[in-house]
Amino acid sequence: MGLINLKTDLKSLRYGNDRIGGGDSGQPYITTDIPDEISPYIGTTDFLLRGGINAASDSLEDIRRLGKMFADTKSPNGLLFVAKQQLLSRTAVRTQTSGVLNEGIYTPLSTLSQAGLIIYGNHLNKQGDPFANSGAYSVNEALYGVKVKPSQPIAENRLAELLRGSYQGRSVDYDGSRVILNNGSINVMTYTGGPGSNLGEGNTNIRYSTTSQTPLTRFPQSYNFTSTENSVGQNDWAYSSELLETQPTQITQNGTASPKAQDFRKVLREKLGEASTEGKKATQSGATAKSLNYSGEDAGNIEKRVNLGDPGQRANKSYASYESGVIDLATNTSPYPNINIPNIGSATSGLDKITSIPIYRSEGVAQDSEVNDFVKFRIAVIDNDSPNFKTFMHFRAFLGAISDSYNATWNPYTYLGRGESFYTYNGFTRNISLSWTVAAQSKPELIAMYKKLNYLASSLTPDYSPKGYMRGNLVQLTIGGYIYEQPGIITGLTYEMQDDTPWEIGIGTTPGSEDPTVKELPHIIRVTGFNFIPIQRFLPQTQNNRFGINNSTSGSGFVNSYGPERYIALANGFGKQNNNYDTSL
Repeated sequence: MGLINLKTDLKSLRYGNDRIGGGDSGQPYITTDIPDEISPYIGTTDFLLRGGINAASDSLEDIRRLGKMFADTKSPNGLLFVAKQQLLSRTAVRTQTSGVLNEGIYTPLSTLSQAGLIIYGNHLNKQGDPFANSGAYSVNEALYGVKVKPSQPIAENRLAELLRGSYQGRSVDYDGSRVILNNGSINVMTYTGGPGSNLGEGNTNIRYSTTSQTPLTRFPQSYNFTSTENSVGQNDWAYSSELLETQPTQITQNGTASPKAQDFRKVLREKLGEASTEGKKATQSGATAKSLNYSGEDAGNIEKRVNLGDPGQRANKSYASYESGVIDLATNTSPYPNINIPNIGSATSGLDKITSIPIYRSEGVAQDSEVNDFVKFRIAVIDNDSPNFKTFMHFRAFLGAISDSYNATWNPYTYLGRGESFYTYNGFTRNISLSWTVAAQSKPELIAMYKKLNYLASSLTPDYSPKGYMRGNLVQLTIGGYIYEQPGIITGLTYEMQDDTPWEIGIGTTPGSEDPTVKELPHIIRVTGFNFIPIQRFLPQTQNNRFGINNSTSGSGFVNSYGPERYIALANGFGKQNNNYDTSL
């Protein structure tokens, strides 16, 4: 065989006689002679013309090919294509620019013209006149501009046409404020073809939302649909922005004066003007929806709600030192005259109160608003001699990456004659690592911040019992509702001072002097490598939940109650009322 022994003369192959029983289909429409040798083909690169420098000749070839398809008498493909386009146009949605068919009549001229102009990036209309602009390309002189004018008379207004059509075959009652159309068609409009037809046969109906009596908005009883003198401003519908500006002061309906339709933009402007004139807040004028007052004293003020303070406010530095802390300018007293737990007391208003709160010893965390933050973040060191007492450190929750790692240990075993490994459960570990940033946003915060960092670092060193025995420190970690008062041990932490942090250089008020209230320290410290191993308050095991109508651990169905094994706290306090596991609350 020729294709196997490669001895066939490929140039002797010919088109034609390609139909069963003989006969020539006449396809392909365009044929090209096989060249005698392979030669480089130049002109395929898209540079100035789409398709390269041969694009013009290629377009002419496309026109010839398409023309033969449309004129082919041996194949119905061309005629079927034309018929399909007419059917698609017939079933399309009717618009204001629709002609005989909803999208216009299709002619092969559109496709042939498009094939000739494709190299220039032109896009012609497939339906109707291929060269008429419409849709996004419309101008006043083009098809859409002729059909839909910028200044549309009432008699040609589309909404008026729809309303006029809704009157056909209906009896009209008028009660002074609305028109009621009784016993009429349930269709707002009907047109032939469209998406509601069956392959173009039948009509498309646009119906009212209900088949009951249909009230329409205020409309003059004596309105003349055919008049071109009626002003749209006389009715409460189809307003443009220009008509809202120029409408009459009043609308007369059935001899009764009614207020003009309101332009909501003008109402807002008037309301805002009244508010500014009377010195009221805009939120109280009714011009806009009620919102929080972010500059006032209420909960909308973020700085006051979470005690960020005003970092730019000056403190009385003559009363500040490493030993005594910062003085409240308003009272010339310490911001923490007594650590009265659970209330910390009044802190200086000009500081970030959380950063400037010193460490304190107590049986429980302070319930004062001074420690409020977006996310609660604190570390408490448990007193080894009196475990009911803890030393608390509060940090502003500039949290970085947090990792909560759970690990199970399985010991592998192999048996003689088996290739795979078998495993026995051996144990469980959990490790939490996190990072956060500590920043002094004002001078009085700097020393207080470093005092807490110093104490945190000291918690990794040994604590000695009265007998002189070395012992470690247990701590409690709280991060929002994810980890709440979780006991555990800290195995490491690192203080990082980045090269982009500013430093306090401690210059005094006189030349050559130093400021004794501060030291040369970075304003920002990043705490990284903080590794925490939790000590669970429960026996670490699979959570013992109760299910189904039997309310037992062996029941079936949805969960009824959750066991005490809560590795993720979902809590902001102890007890059922402070967690999200107890679904009965």
